[in-house]
Amino acid sequence: MPKHHTNTYKSHGHIRTRVKMRKGEVISLCRCWQSKNFPLCDGTHNTLDNDRGPAVIQIDCDLNFLDQEEE
Repeated sequence: MPKHHTNTYKSHGHIRTRVKMRKGEVISLCRCWQSKNFPLCDGTHNTLDNDRGPAVIQIDCDLNFLDQEEE
């Protein structure tokens, strides 16, 4: 799995993880809840007896969310 800049912290009683990505980068988020690098996928789902693979996210736009105009 690629290394991404991550920051895990607690906010309002909840653990949050921020991941910084650039256009074209891909990240896989764990959905099996067994990753040793949770919330990032480490491939552990391949060893489990279920069909839960990762959620795969790719950035392919040039605008930041807050830069987008409202429709």
